[in-house]
Amino acid sequence: MSSTLAMPLEAGPRAGAPATAASLTALAWTAFFLADVRDGLGPFLATYLQSQRVDQTLIGVTMTAGGLAAVLMTPFAGAWADRWRAKRALMAIAVVAVMLGSGCAFLTRSPWLLVGSQVVAGAAGALLAAALAALTLGLARREGLRRQTGRNEAWSHAGNIVSALGAGIVAQQFGAPWMMSVMTVMAVGSLLCLATIRAGDIDHAAARGVEPDAAGAPASPAPGGFGELLRHRALWLFALACAFFHLGNAAMLPLLNQRLAATQPDAASLLWTGVAIVVAQLTMVPVALWVARSRRLDLSAFVYLAILILPVRGLLAWAFPSVWANIPVQVLDGIAAGALGVATPLMVERYARGTGRYNLALGLVLTLQGVGAALSAGVANAVVGARGHFGLAFAVLAGCALLAMPVFMLAQRANAREAAHAR
Repeated sequence: MSSTLAMPLEAGPRAGAPATAASLTALAWTAFFLADVRDGLGPFLATYLQSQRVDQTLIGVTMTAGGLAAVLMTPFAGAWADRWRAKRALMAIAVVAVMLGSGCAFLTRSPWLLVGSQVVAGAAGALLAAALAALTLGLARREGLRRQTGRNEAWSHAGNIVSALGAGIVAQQFGAPWMMSVMTVMAVGSLLCLATIRAGDIDHAAARGVEPDAAGAPASPAPGGFGELLRHRALWLFALACAFFHLGNAAMLPLLNQRLAATQPDAASLLWTGVAIVVAQLTMVPVALWVARSRRLDLSAFVYLAILILPVRGLLAWAFPSVWANIPVQVLDGIAAGALGVATPLMVERYARGTGRYNLALGLVLTLQGVGAALSAGVANAVVGARGHFGLAFAVLAGCALLAMPVFMLAQRANAREAAHAR
């Protein structure tokens, strides 16, 4: 992979020096506006297609195709982020691509075009995630990574609250296609904030996980090879744990609102989709800040918390089909996803420290995570089937999530052995 992506490697002009507060704030605002752009139409798309009586199998294929496109793009996106200096340009191109793919989903009922639109949006979303992770490490450095990651996540969740409310209200008042107006505003905002990040504040060596030596020069002139990452057993076990988590998690919110659209067609399912997102995001904001600022709990404690909450969430969704039951289900989602969203890049930095391949390592973890997320929609819709077995689908998703616990335990043990061997 590295041979096909051999772009010039450069340390930033301010290697080892902290970025300005203005650039870090601009990064947080970029995360705020990217919240609505990065995931495209997200759960709104499944709900919209369900309300348009699109075939259940096509809904599953469409959602799965977007997820698989993100999966296939993610490792390449991580490698590019390690090697490419123009990270802000990469993000701008991806924003435009997500917009085009999302807009197409409202303009066609052709199965091929519908699936293709989500392939474009999913691949571009992977580029956005990789570039944002690289910018965060390149601006905040290792010392400030935990705090800035939490800050980015909190602002991202706040952006999701604003956009979900806006999209839900606009869809209810003017029709689903008008949701694109909200996404357009958020996309323009992200591009404007991105432009205010000072290029001179980005340390491109730090952005790929290389630490400066005492003289301020990068400790390693080039990143380690892909083969070096293969030897990090803890990293791969953690990636597998994330895959199981998202296999159980990814389809839950779309499935909640698909059930609403299928069983209560007069219940304003698109508006309730927005409400469900807002509830989860409101919970995620303080959780993200808690994980970022906590000094009493190790990051692994938050991963365990996220894994344990997900089966409870699935069982509640199965047991209580009421519209109002979505609220406690989404609060649990906010706690689990909020904790894991901050912990994942930080755990990857811990597992891959010293390789100079942080973004590729994160990309590989997100790839396996994306495999689980992409399969989630297909598995859930297959269980639902023509007879509408929504309750059984929630139980199956909850069971999948339980598999993440023993795998993460193995990852922790492997990391302890690798650290002891390094000493």
